[in-house]
Amino acid sequence: IITVDDTTPPVITCPANVTAECSDDLSPASLGEATATDNCTSPVTNITYTDNQLPGNCPNNYTIERTWTAVDECGNQSSCVQIITVDDTTPPVITCPANVTAECSDDLSPSSLGEATATDNCTDPVTNITNTDNEVPGSCPNSYTIERTWTAVDECGNQSSCVQIITVDDTTPPVITCPANVTAECSDDLSPASLGEATATDNCTSPVTNITYTDNQLPGNCPNNYTIERTWTAVDECGNQSSCVQIITVDDT
Repeated sequence: IITVDDTTPPVITCPANVTAECSDDLSPASLGEATATDNCTSPVTNITYTDNQLPGNCPNNYTIERTWTAVDECGNQSSCVQIITVDDTTPPVITCPANVTAECSDDLSPSSLGEATATDNCTDPVTNITNTDNEVPGSCPNSYTIERTWTAVDECGNQSSCVQIITVDDTTPPVITCPANVTAECSDDLSPASLGEATATDNCTSPVTNITYTDNQLPGNCPNNYTIERTWTAVDECGNQSSCVQIITVDDT
């Protein structure tokens, strides 16, 4: 009587340990498959695997313990473990809103001038997007440039930035209001303190304090009858100006 047994498990060989990006194909087709030989039936075709995922320091950094098991035709089995280290080292791809030119009185917030967007190879879309502003002075107080730096950070702390250029101009003149036209006696006080002063508002700096006037005297039908054209001019902080004319009729009655 010759009793033949198969009690020897296969000899299994795991694929090499690897480090992969979180966006890579992590299947055995990409990262390798185990092979096995057996003392009785070779090659061994019954080879399977199971994955055990161990968390890392962020959601997209982790380790996979891929256990391969080979079973021969008599149920003898052997296993090995392939270590797959998964990393997230790729920063998001950020897209800034377009550069813009705005009036100093406009809404300069991101809700008006646009917000950056970002995509990521592992976690998409990216929701952690922030901005900081750096103001660069221009030729006058209300003309300047804002360098708005947008930064996107993925779930593993990788980040990328872009800069939106916002050019702020003051091209709108003040709105000036002249005092009412008046008729005065030639002996009256004809100064603005008596006959009124212009006022002005501005879209960027209000009230306007730089208000001046000049008088142009037109002769009438006698030396003490004449007309004063009092031209008032308001100038804002960026040199935009507007004017109006107050008519002062001077009589000798």
